[in-house]
Amino acid sequence: MEPAAGRVAFAYDRTRYHPPEVSGRIATAITAPVEARFKEPHFLELGVGTGRIGVPVLARGFRFTAVDTDPAMLQVFRYKIAGVARKVRLIEADARALPFERASFHGVISVHLWHLLDDWQRSLLEALRVLAPGGYLFEGWDESVGESEDCRIQKTWAEILRRQGFELVRGRHRERLLAVERALKGLGLVPRTELVAEWTEERTPRQSLEAIAERLYSYTLQVPDDHFFPSVKALLAWAAETYDDLDRPYPIRWRFFLRVTER
Repeated sequence: MEPAAGRVAFAYDRTRYHPPEVSGRIATAITAPVEARFKEPHFLELGVGTGRIGVPVLARGFRFTAVDTDPAMLQVFRYKIAGVARKVRLIEADARALPFERASFHGVISVHLWHLLDDWQRSLLEALRVLAPGGYLFEGWDESVGESEDCRIQKTWAEILRRQGFELVRGRHRERLLAVERALKGLGLVPRTELVAEWTEERTPRQSLEAIAERLYSYTLQVPDDHFFPSVKALLAWAAETYDDLDRPYPIRWRFFLRVTER
């Protein structure tokens, strides 16, 4: 793992997490319908990252295969599952060209992935190809509720970029979810969305700033370096003037949704 890539992967892991009780509810929502239908279920997660969804699933003893294109993310995941690795396969692979036979899995999981892929249709068709008849496609996402200091910091950064002549485009994730839903219905499938969990996270301004500075949000990747670095410098200066204590926590209310589609 390259030092820079490893630093970003660990930073991602620190900032993208669910409380234990929320992780448990998500794992139950994913595994219960599959376990009720199949003996010895085998799950696949696309774009697994550092395993915040996968770890609670495989900790329940299920066979689990994970793919990601980022070796640093997979390495962090590997560290976390050292005690249960015998039932896990971690594969560096592209979700748009999965190296698996047709109908290999009973549950396929995709959380915060589609909006990262311009040709997401290929990945969706691949997910359905490797899904066994009667199996389930699980699409999950986090959604913040109301305004928070985190929103304020992100909006301030967008305004700084605007003054520099760069227009930050956000909302791609929600638009892509709607497009995928239309595609599933176009294939004759019936996706169902359910609210799985609600919780409140304590976050600090420093953590919100780190998420932008380390480019942990997907929308930060669209910003060219000649705009990114000056804008982050300006954002940090604004934060130093705005907050008396960058480590004083503030609340963020979250909800996790799961869309379930039977093959």
